[in-house]
This record gives sequence, structure tokens and C-alpha cells, in this order.
Amino acid sequence: MLNDATKLFYQPVIAFFGAVSVVITIYVVWLTLHNISLMRPGQEQFIGLDNYLRLLLDPRGLNALWRTVLFTVVATTIELIIGLFVALLLDREFHGKRIARAIMLVPIVMTPIVVGLTWRFMFDPSSGMANYLLSLLHLGPVDWLGNPNVALFSVMIADIWQWTPFVVLLTMASLEALPGDPQNAARVDGAREWQVLWHLTLPALHRALLVVALIRAIDSVKTFDIFYIMTRGGPALSTETLNLYGYISAFTNFDISYALTVAMVLTIFTNVALLLLYNLAFKAQARGAV
Repeated sequence: MLNDATKLFYQPVIAFFGAVSVVITIYVVWLTLHNISLMRPGQEQFIGLDNYLRLLLDPRGLNALWRTVLFTVVATTIELIIGLFVALLLDREFHGKRIARAIMLVPIVMTPIVVGLTWRFMFDPSSGMANYLLSLLHLGPVDWLGNPNVALFSVMIADIWQWTPFVVLLTMASLEALPGDPQNAARVDGAREWQVLWHLTLPALHRALLVVALIRAIDSVKTFDIFYIMTRGGPALSTETLNLYGYISAFTNFDISYALTVAMVLTIFTNVALLLLYNLAFKAQARGAV
């Protein structure tokens, strides 16, 4: 009886947001099937799947999709590795632990615009902090945001700096929730710390790390602000992601239907990729448990 009463609270909310999402999605798909441009108001025509075929044959769009995938995979992987390492280092009692946690919150609460401007100044080729540190090591200056081979990785550095503390905090919370008895028993039986870590701690963190990876992958795919502030897709389109390409199509070329097509393809691609990752990770683990 209690469960039936509880459903009355959340089912209407789910139904409302689900209905709104379906209506909006259908409307956006309908717009992508037309030729809508602010340069030609009142001359919209139904063109079917032409916008999708255009994106499929658009080298610039395909390259932007590849950069989006590259940025998402590399940034998320590095954030998970560094975040897990830092969380394991901080998973002990020491003086100033609360202060360390508070300091890690600073990059997270900063807006992407502030982060982008900060790292843009740090990567300035003539007066930036990055090249000054390299000069102390007697290394030559690097054009961090002006070299097409380096610019995308420079933006990754800024994103990793901002969101690795997020991974650290969630991983530390998961570590503190783990029962300590299995680890203590393993140490009593003669297991070394790396054996306890590899055979007990990491398997216990598997689900939590997958959740963090999903959250960060979704955020990385949606990243726009930091690219726009730091490079605006340059140099030579080397940092243009699909989000930025859709923005340029809409607000520079005023090709609204094509910009919506880019957004729709990115949404479909992201949802399919995340669903596959979810099925491979969580359902495979559930079958293994059975």
C-alpha cells in the first residue's frame, strides 16, 4: 500500500517531463526535415533527409565529430586515472584533510568562462605562466593555443584541471563508504597494500567509477564554453567540436535546420554510446554476480 501511494508522487512528474521531451524531440526532428535559414525568411521547404545526408558528407562536420569523441575519451580517461590516484592518496587521516577537500572545490565552482580565460592567459605564448615554467627548464616556448597540433590538448588540460577534483571527491566518498573489515582481514593474512588495492579496493569501486565516468563523459560531450573562450574552434578548425560547429552553423551562417541536425546527430550519437557503455558495464556485472 505504501508503494502504491509513493507512485502517486513521482509518476506524474516522470510522465510530464517525458511528454515534454517527446514533443520537443518530434518538433526538432520536424525542423531538421526542412530548409530553414534566417537569410531566407518565409522560404522554408520540406527537404526530407537532405540535412542528414549533407552532414554525413560534410568533412568539416565529420572532423568535428572526431574531435568531440577524442576530447571526450581522452579527457574522461585522464580525469578518472588522476582522480582515483589522488583519492587513494587522500584516503587516510592527516592534518588538514578538510582544508584539502575545500581547496579541491575551487576549480569545480568556477564557471567555465573564468576557467577558459584563466588558462588562456596562462597559455599566452609571450607572457603566459606555462612558457615561463618551461623556460626555467631551458625548454623552448610553445604556442599552446596557436599550434593546430597542440591547441586541442591545451583545452584538455584546462578541462582536466577543472573536473578532476569532481572525480576525486566522488571517489573519496565511495572509499569512505567501503567496509574496512575485508581489507583489514587481508592485511592480517599477509597481503601487501598493492594486493589489497588491486583485489579488494578497485573491484569494490568498480560501479562508482563507472558512474563517475558516465557523468564526466556526458559533460565532456556537452563542453562548449571553454572551447569558445579559449580558441573559438581555431586555429585552422583544430579545436572545433560538434557543439561549436552547430553554434557556428546557427549564429554565423544562420542555417537553423542544419544546426539542429548537427545537434540531433550529436544527441543520438551520445545516447547510443552511453547506453552501450551502460549495458556493457552494469548489466555485464549483474550477470557476473548471478
